[in-house]
Amino acid sequence: MSTWAQLKASWSEGWQALEATGRQLYAAATDPEAVKQTVRGFVADLEDVRDRLARMRQKAPDATWTRRIASLSTRYHDLAAGLYAHATPITRPEVGVAPVLIVGGLAVGAVGVAWAMAAHEYAANLRDQTALAERELEARIAASREGRPLQPSTLPTPPPKPGGAGLLLLGGLALAAGATLLLKRT
Repeated sequence: MSTWAQLKASWSEGWQALEATGRQLYAAATDPEAVKQTVRGFVADLEDVRDRLARMRQKAPDATWTRRIASLSTRYHDLAAGLYAHATPITRPEVGVAPVLIVGGLAVGAVGVAWAMAAHEYAANLRDQTALAERELEARIAASREGRPLQPSTLPTPPPKPGGAGLLLLGGLALAAGATLLLKRT
């Protein structure tokens, strides 16, 4: 086979692989049950983080832990704002005009669903980091009560807050997912 034919074949294989990946992602994003599970997971992760942060605030022994908790709280509020800004608490079944997803007593619109889809992995990461921080805080408090010396913290420093480009990209993904969900329903 000539060089051009080899290049053309590899190029075509690349495009075919990209198309297959795109079709898989589209199918996953438009599967209502998968979307519902992702949004439920996102809400559950946020609730878990909120509860852990509340417990940690009550136990914070010094300014270092107060700053660490504040950093985790800021990340929680950034993630929660995208969902809760586009959600309405409901107490009874209601009929609405816009497509909504009911999750844990919240009517979540298309933008909130798109946000949850785009930010779910960030919420899971924050849940894991908060759980680790809570375990370390409890271990440090127990060691302090028993008079054992405390080792330096093993927790990584909090990552810098995502700036303009990262939030713009995440917002763009959320809007694109929302548009896809709306177009799919019409």
